[in-house]
Order: sequence, then structure tokens, then C-alpha cells
Amino acid sequence: MPKTTEQDIRPSLFPDNFKLVILAIVVMCVLMFVEPFFANYINQLGLIPKSTQHLTGIVTSPFVHGSWGHLSGNIVGLLVCGYLASLQPKFKRVTVFIFITTGTLVWLFGEYANHVGASGIVMGYYGFLFGTAVFNRNLIAIVSFAVLVAFTYYADFAFFSTLLDFSPQTSSTSHIFGFLSGLLGAYLFKGQKIILGTKR
Repeated sequence: MPKTTEQDIRPSLFPDNFKLVILAIVVMCVLMFVEPFFANYINQLGLIPKSTQHLTGIVTSPFVHGSWGHLSGNIVGLLVCGYLASLQPKFKRVTVFIFITTGTLVWLFGEYANHVGASGIVMGYYGFLFGTAVFNRNLIAIVSFAVLVAFTYYADFAFFSTLLDFSPQTSSTSHIFGFLSGLLGAYLFKGQKIILGTKR
């Protein structure tokens, strides 16, 4: 049997990795439900730049949202970008990388406020999909990014304009650092291609 340096990966329409995205959304919804009863505690899960008391917010802040409207917008982004990203190799590693890198950069350089919401992760997946299409140039990556662009265009859900949203109520640093983290993650974890399996 011939050896190969590429791992034979058969993408599924509902990959196991996507179950992690669904689980994260469930946790976000649960926190939103209980927020009226535990507001003080849940607010502590946010990320305040340069506050050592909020270092845990690097990991916890994406699960907390300011309103149901805020959450619903991010759920759409997670379902679309998270699904397409979950089709890619090393999804778990990239997700951890995006969480840690985005949160750390916001903690170091973000504007002073309580940063909450998963928009940085959504933009991280967006950057990861873009970077994977550019750096890996495999069919799944290119098709995934093309589908993402087409969907956002026809659904009037503009990720690029979100990236450049500097309105006062928006955590623009989370968006920018999220996108850059995803792009960097795609470069660091590049090299594994998805190929079709053959029977022997």
C-alpha cells in the first residue's frame, strides 16, 4: 500500500466539530436566560482591558451578550461561519487559537469598556476561512469561502462592513483582532489538504 504525506479526510455535511459550535450557542443562550437573576456575576465574565480581575474574560467574554438582539446576530454568524470553518482540518486548534489570541489582544490594546459577545470569534472564523482559501488553496476551503461570500451578499449580512464598524457601542477591536487571529491561525495551521478517499 503506497504511503502518502496527506491525510485522507472525508468531509461530512454535519461534521462532529460543528457540534461544538452548537454547544457553545446553547451555553450562550443559557447565560442569557439566567442573566436577569445573576446579572452581577455574569457581568464579571466580560473582558475589561488591562484589568487583572477580568483576565478570565479572555475565554469567557464571548459567551456573554448584552441583549437577545446582540446574541441573535452572533448566533447567525456562528452558524454560518462556524459551520463552514468546522469543515476544515484542525478546527479545534484554530478555535482555541482564535479565542486566546483575540481575547489577549483585546485585553492588551482594546478600548476601556466591558467587552462581551462572540463577534470576535465570528470574525475569527471569517478570517480563518479567508486565510485557508488563500494559503491552502484546497477545493473545500475555496468553495466554503465562496459560499460564505454569496450567502452574506444575498442575505445582506455584510461581514466586511462589520469588520470596519467603529460605532461607539461596537467592540471594533474584537472584530479586527478576531479577523487577524483567524487569518494568522490559517497560516500557522496550513498544509493539511482535504482529498477524496479511494477504495483499494
